[in-house]
Amino acid sequence: MGGFLQDLRFAFRQFQRSPGFVITAALSLALGIGATTAMFSIIYGVLFDPYPYKNSDRMVHVELRDKSGRGPQLFLFVNATEYQRLLRTSSIEDVFLERDQQETLTGDQLPVSVRVGLYSPNLFEYMGVPPLLGREFTTADAAHGSAAPVAVLSYLFWKRQFGGSREIINKTIALDHTLYTVIGVAAQRFTWGDSDVYVPATVTAEPHEYWGSFVRLRPGVKHEAVAAELQVLLDHFTESDARDFRRNRKVAIVTLNEEVLGRFAGALVVLFGAVVGLLVIGCTNVSILMLARGTARQHELAVRVSVGAGRTRLIRQLLTEAVLLSLTGAALGVLAAYQGVRVIAEIVPFYAFPHEAAISVNSVVLAFSAALAVMTGILFGIWPAWQLSSPQLAQLIQAGSPKHTGGPRGGRMHRLLIAGQLALTLVLMAGAAAATRAFLNLTHTPLGFDADHVFLMNVSFPKGANATWKQRLQANETVRQAVEQVPGIAAASVSTSWRPGLGGFIAKIEIQSEPTLTEAQAVLALVSHREFEVLHIPLLAGRVFDEAELMRSAHVALINQAFVKQFLGGQNPIGERVRSPILKVEQPNLLVAEAPDDWLEVIGVVGDAKNDGLDNPVKPAVFLPYSFVLVPDEALLVRTSGDPEAMIHTVKERLREVNGEIVTGDDHTLIWWLDTQGWGRGRFVATLFGLFAGLALALAATGLYSVVSYAVTQRTQELGIRMALGAQRGGVVRLVLESTLITLGAGFAVGLGLSIALSRIVSSLAGGSIRDPFTLLTASLLLILVAIIACIEPAWRAASIDPMKALRVE
Repeated sequence: MGGFLQDLRFAFRQFQRSPGFVITAALSLALGIGATTAMFSIIYGVLFDPYPYKNSDRMVHVELRDKSGRGPQLFLFVNATEYQRLLRTSSIEDVFLERDQQETLTGDQLPVSVRVGLYSPNLFEYMGVPPLLGREFTTADAAHGSAAPVAVLSYLFWKRQFGGSREIINKTIALDHTLYTVIGVAAQRFTWGDSDVYVPATVTAEPHEYWGSFVRLRPGVKHEAVAAELQVLLDHFTESDARDFRRNRKVAIVTLNEEVLGRFAGALVVLFGAVVGLLVIGCTNVSILMLARGTARQHELAVRVSVGAGRTRLIRQLLTEAVLLSLTGAALGVLAAYQGVRVIAEIVPFYAFPHEAAISVNSVVLAFSAALAVMTGILFGIWPAWQLSSPQLAQLIQAGSPKHTGGPRGGRMHRLLIAGQLALTLVLMAGAAAATRAFLNLTHTPLGFDADHVFLMNVSFPKGANATWKQRLQANETVRQAVEQVPGIAAASVSTSWRPGLGGFIAKIEIQSEPTLTEAQAVLALVSHREFEVLHIPLLAGRVFDEAELMRSAHVALINQAFVKQFLGGQNPIGERVRSPILKVEQPNLLVAEAPDDWLEVIGVVGDAKNDGLDNPVKPAVFLPYSFVLVPDEALLVRTSGDPEAMIHTVKERLREVNGEIVTGDDHTLIWWLDTQGWGRGRFVATLFGLFAGLALALAATGLYSVVSYAVTQRTQELGIRMALGAQRGGVVRLVLESTLITLGAGFAVGLGLSIALSRIVSSLAGGSIRDPFTLLTASLLLILVAIIACIEPAWRAASIDPMKALRVE
């Protein structure tokens, strides 16, 4: 213990003599460790511990995809009888059911739109997360003859609407004029379904009342076995009903994180790899600095050896200094990581991460940082310690000078470290360029519609209002027309099943002239006649249905180009007839027009608009009047002549004048929605990759500057002699730069090779191709420019040496 304390005291004395070295080394490590700690906080919160739920690793989504396996299309919806069959399935341990709806919070304040989650009473027992306040509902709370309805508030809704008051427990709230007793507040990380209010519900025996089902598998069950078992069950559910919306679907089992993250998990892994590369570059910098400083200390080390210090003793001392430096850098890095995590969390796209994920610098992350500090201290300290612990005793003592070059080994090691730095920096820069290029390509991909100056808004009507099909349709049109009359609004449309970018729902279709197409499927988009004007989707042939046809649900439709190409072989589609049996739905909350599954006459063709995400081809689509199937609420698409954000408030005020009980919610610009569907993730990856590449470039430039400066210092006498013999300043500059060209060339060669080798991995996980010549050329030129700038100053300083002073150095 005494020897260790002696090493520490000696290390502190050495650091006091070289504050510039300590500051440069600590900052290099702080950048690397800070970035790595911040990124590990994201990785841990999102990939390792994203959900607070009990046995969340066995909670899965059951997706129903089309026969090609593409998806997701929809989750497994079941009625009461089918729910009981699910519970008896051998591979399933438990199931809970869910539906959500917009309701209105009324009382002493203005009406507020609330997302109410209706859940089977076993929800909280299934999840296993204790409440923050009060209690959670159980089966007894949903039993017949029980007391007044109860509700559990989400943490965010409780903070936003009630100011986090603990007095809310056992108070009542009114949702659509129905009183609920608040019995609890959910834990902060309990955000399932993004519900504002959780209420227990009992599934009725109505065969067409469907609920979303979420299952937990038994331990050890394979997903393939579950999918096969549920596929048999699903086929049994649908065999008696040709119009069942779940018919001809392929079951897929997807984990919670796969559903939310998809390929984005791979992007996070690539980003973590990038910060590890950044950390290695920072460690390389410190190794270079320690080698340079250690060479200057070789006389001191030789003296210590001469008085009896062994090699192990010297290595221990040098490693103590290295680890102390690393811990200092780690402390600064963790402080930076606290702020960095907050910044990263703010730029994360809204639907990119699980909302339950707690992204923070927690105890696990701090333990990781401490281990990282020790590991990096040993990593960058071991080679300099090994090199410097065996000084050439006789030679150094005879030289009697701290300016001795230390032999060729140190120079070779410097060149090797710099080449490695440059190679890793080039890989990071190429990755950043590829991610940026992929993001720009995505944002410039033709959408088929104009998203600028458009916002979406959901309108909720009072519960029980508009009980008939005609009343509901008239209420929808009254709202739409009221919005269009607001100054600054160019056009408004009702879009029941289609949000641009994601499409509507996939359904089986029949084409009268093509009776052999028994497996044809298309996107069914229920829209109003103003949809194409709002989105600037071009009409290519025929006409658009008018308001009169909408109000009587005329059997007319439009199709897109993809439909014509895939099913009609390019022939004239006007007058063609199509239909879909799924339109004859039987659900209590839906009001359906007369004979919705009868033949629809195609009266027009419109341009292709993205309807299967932003990076997939457009699917065949059929556009028909939204009046065929009316849902309880109204979804509006609104085009403005000015800033859509500013117009949202104006539209809300206008609707409040039309009907004080109307409540609006879920209002965002269309650009915001597109950001959540892909643009935001691409921007996030490109931003972080660019930040890490910029830091790597700064560190590499610092390392290169240090090496060239050190080389100039070591060659002071040689350069003085050359200048005394008549060497010109330009020649000296060229001589210094030429000595680094081989190192630069080697670094670039290795970096290009690594970039090409890693291209497929980066492309598959994060998108973007590193192999693109333009990407590699741009990254290489920028790195060359920075490398030249880093070398110029010390080279020019070398050319400014006074020959007489240089000759007197030794």
